[in-house]
Amino acid sequence: MASRGSVLLMVLATFLGDVRGHGRMMEPPARNAMWRFGFPNPVNYNDNELYCGGFAIHYGKNNGKCGVCGDDYRDKVPRDHEAGGTYGNGIVTKRYISGQVIDIEAELTTNHWGYMEIKLCPHNDPSMEVTQECLDQYALPIEGTTETRFVIPQESSKTETFRWRVKLPDGVTCTNCVVQWKYFAGNTWGLSSNGSGAVGYGPQETFINCADVTINTNIPTGVFPADAFVDNPWQLFFRGSYPGVNSKKTKPGPGGLTPLVVRSQLCIPVGHMRRLEHMADWCMRNCLMYPPNCDRAYCKCVYECEAVGDFKKQKYADRYCHQECLKYPSNCSETLCHCF
Repeated sequence: MASRGSVLLMVLATFLGDVRGHGRMMEPPARNAMWRFGFPNPVNYNDNELYCGGFAIHYGKNNGKCGVCGDDYRDKVPRDHEAGGTYGNGIVTKRYISGQVIDIEAELTTNHWGYMEIKLCPHNDPSMEVTQECLDQYALPIEGTTETRFVIPQESSKTETFRWRVKLPDGVTCTNCVVQWKYFAGNTWGLSSNGSGAVGYGPQETFINCADVTINTNIPTGVFPADAFVDNPWQLFFRGSYPGVNSKKTKPGPGGLTPLVVRSQLCIPVGHMRRLEHMADWCMRNCLMYPPNCDRAYCKCVYECEAVGDFKKQKYADRYCHQECLKYPSNCSETLCHCF
C-alpha cells in the first residue's frame, strides 16, 4: 500500500502536468461573464476557463489554433462564445465614443503571470463573427503609451483583479464592435527564438474573451437621447452588504450605491446540507443567480482555497487546491484542502 506521503506526491505530479491559470474579462463585460452583471445572457459557471481547450489541445491537437473568442478550435461552428453560439447573442455591454480612453478589468482567479492584450474589430453585423485578421488591425495601446501589452507584476497574488486603461482608435465608429481580451500566461517552460530556455518562453496557455460594444462619434453632449450611453438597464444597485456577493472588488457608484456584480466562482452547501442530494447544484443556481438568493444557513461562497495538514508542506500544494476546488463541479478533497 502506498504511503500517505507518496499519495500526496502523486496528486501533485498529476496536477503539475496540467497547471492551468483561470481568468476572465469583466470590463467591458465579456460574453461568457456578462450574466454576472445582470445581462439576459445564459450563465456560464466556468466562465474563467476559455483557454482554447487547454494547453495540450491548443498546441498538441489544434497546432496552435483557437476559436476567436477562446473556444476549442475543434468545436462545431458557431462555437459557443462566437456570434450565433450559446453566449454570442450580440448584446452590447458598453457604449463608448471614438478615441475614448476606456477602463479594462481582468479577473484572474488563478494567476499565472504573463501579459494581456486588448484588440478591437469594428463590426456592424452581430450575426457574423469577427476574424482575427480584423482584430489584429487595432491592438489598443495602454493610456499614454504606445505599448499594447499589460505585463502582470511578478509580486501579484494567486488571485488578482487587474485594472488598466487603453485608448480607442480615433475616427473608428460602429454599432457593434468586438473587443477581444487575450491573456498569455507565463508559467510554462519553453524555448525562445534564439534557442535559450526559460519559464515563459515559447507556447503558453492562452485565454481569450470577447465583448460586444458600440462606439459612437464624438459629438457634443445632449445630441443623443438620454439613454444613449446607458450600458446596462438590467443592473441592480445596493447599499451595505449583499449576501453571496463580494462587493470589495466592485467600486461604489454615485450616492454610495454599489452596482450588483456576482463575483463568486463556487458556492457550496454547509453543515448538514452537504449530505443532501443535489444541494451542491441548488447552491450554485441560487447563489450565482442575478440577484443572488443565497441563504447563509444553507450555502457559502468561497473565494480562496489552501492546502492543509501534511499536504501543505508540498510545493505548489496551495495552487493545486486553489485550482481544483474553485471550479464547478468541484474536485476538492477535504483531507487536502480548505476553502474559505
